[in-house]
Amino acid sequence: MHGLDDLKIAVLSDEDLETIRILERKLGTNIRLVAVETKDVLYALEAKLAPNQWQRVDTVYPQIKDIKAYYTEHESAKEAKGWLKGFLINNTLNPKPQKRPIRIRQVVNTESGG
Repeated sequence: MHGLDDLKIAVLSDEDLETIRILERKLGTNIRLVAVETKDVLYALEAKLAPNQWQRVDTVYPQIKDIKAYYTEHESAKEAKGWLKGFLINNTLNPKPQKRPIRIRQVVNTESGG
């Protein structure tokens, strides 16, 4: 499984870096912000919690090591969804995570101008 391994770190001015540092100080010592170049489309893997209520799989299944919620390619998201569904059926975790419906949601960058 691979997710956002191909992200590129954004090149920022000294002024922009200082703005990020100020915001990090405001958010607290356990928060770090990362600036990356934007993608036009990302694919989010989400689990259904209730009718019309979906949440990222990495927050629904925190006990699954290295699970990722965002992918840059639809095919990668489909592979991850298949892997996750199989894992939820066949895992040996104790307690066993609840199997939930999984979807792939396309997240579009509305500010990309394209």
